[in-house]
Amino acid sequence: MVTPPSPRRSAAGAGAAAGAPRVLLALVVLYGFMSFLVYRVIHMRHVAPLDSDASPDEFSEGRVLQHLRRLVVDIPCRQEGRPGLETAAQYIKGQLEGLAAHAGPEYRVDVEETIVSGSFSMMFLRHRVTLGYRNHKNIVMRISSNVSEEDEPSLLVNGHFDSPLGSPGAADCGSCVASMLELSRLMLESGWIPPRPVIFLFNGAEELFLLGSHGFMKTHKWSSTVGAFINIEASGSGGADLVCQSGPGSWPSRIYAQTAKYPMANSVAQDMFGIIPGDTDYRIFAEDVAKIPGLDIIFVLGGYFYHTSYDTLENLLPGSIQARGENLFNLVKAFTNSPMLLKESERSNKAVNEGIDDLRAIFFDYLTWFMIFYPRDVSLIIHSLPVAIFLLTPLFLSFPNITMISLFRTVLDLARGMLLHAFGVILAIVVPAMTAGLRLLFTKNAMNWFAHPCLAFFMFVPASLVGLLLPRIIWGLSEQSHFWGAFGLYSLVTLAYMLAGLSGGFLTFFISMSLLLGRFISSISRKQLGQQSPK
Repeated sequence: MVTPPSPRRSAAGAGAAAGAPRVLLALVVLYGFMSFLVYRVIHMRHVAPLDSDASPDEFSEGRVLQHLRRLVVDIPCRQEGRPGLETAAQYIKGQLEGLAAHAGPEYRVDVEETIVSGSFSMMFLRHRVTLGYRNHKNIVMRISSNVSEEDEPSLLVNGHFDSPLGSPGAADCGSCVASMLELSRLMLESGWIPPRPVIFLFNGAEELFLLGSHGFMKTHKWSSTVGAFINIEASGSGGADLVCQSGPGSWPSRIYAQTAKYPMANSVAQDMFGIIPGDTDYRIFAEDVAKIPGLDIIFVLGGYFYHTSYDTLENLLPGSIQARGENLFNLVKAFTNSPMLLKESERSNKAVNEGIDDLRAIFFDYLTWFMIFYPRDVSLIIHSLPVAIFLLTPLFLSFPNITMISLFRTVLDLARGMLLHAFGVILAIVVPAMTAGLRLLFTKNAMNWFAHPCLAFFMFVPASLVGLLLPRIIWGLSEQSHFWGAFGLYSLVTLAYMLAGLSGGFLTFFISMSLLLGRFISSISRKQLGQQSPK
């Protein structure tokens, strides 16, 4: 005999069904607005680039583009062994000597052209590579106060002026060199006197396995004074100038979090950078040759232009260089004022005497508006909260009738929900991959979405949603099992991140805590609407 549904339950179900379109519309509007906002941010539409006639007290993208036109358009082929590389070196040297000649008496400015030779071995793609090099050119500039000492701890700002074979190198790395030229001009014309020396290294051989930076560290007299560094690079045509690596220690990323005007940093990038088949000069400064604390800051958007003939002036994203320059000037000020800026011998002594934290911190920005930063020891506490809540969940759900049987059944339901959600996450990856493979049966364009990212949304997101929701549709577990299973999965992934010593656990931590917050809000709203609140 089938019991007819009660009028109250039928009314509640009808009300929920009637409200579903409104909820769906609200979600579409919310996600549409957030997508539009994120698009504007990652394309730097919120940053207004300054023209070349801007005040000399400000960093100007327009003046950077003037240098870029000279380096990219007027000087072709900046590869090692090509005449363009020598022409670019002389242009950079001439600009620096002009700045030095007009510097005020309160500054001490030294410009040097150095020829470096040497050899070293490195691991690349799991193979040991031994390199020998001769007669590579670096241009070095040192700006300090007129009372500074020669061996005073200094900040190094590094960028390379050679370009990949077959590429004009507008972003990689003409934009870096041109930004450094404008930054050095700004330092000398703004009236700001650095409390510690700032060394600008324009190295001429980065694309050939980081030879220029290695030569500087091994042969230059100022290399032993470097107490911190900022390496600027490009693997795209602009967008977010992302801090991809930082360390050793957490203080470089802390300074960035405190001072960057447009913070663009994410500690997850450090977890992922090691699996990317590529390196930057950061490796020489912070890992292989020395253990200098520093930042690796890279343009990441527009990777389809990277190392191609399309890396041109026209494809640079407006506003990207402006944001980079304003961030750099703030960082230079902060680093040179930091008591942590120490020479190698001083760093060793301070580490022994005061126990400097050698662990990388957890940090991330929110749409370049602000950054959240906390040390790893703090993350061990707060990232454990979801795990603790999940372990106590069976008790809460069984209360007040707590028995061994009820606890066992609750744990079993949660385990089923967790496995089901994990299966859904796997399918969310497998299904779009399978659809992409099937698409290749009808077209030979394997990566047409790469140059048109909007296509990726229509090609992969619907298929991913189908994969994620498919187990939930097929196996009808209770709403309680689905929710707490998903919460438990992300909690355990957060725990796995902690145990592995990785920095990306904040992602699943915030997912799990957002799920909890959303459930609480949903429970309150349902009670106010007179509906039964789910457990």
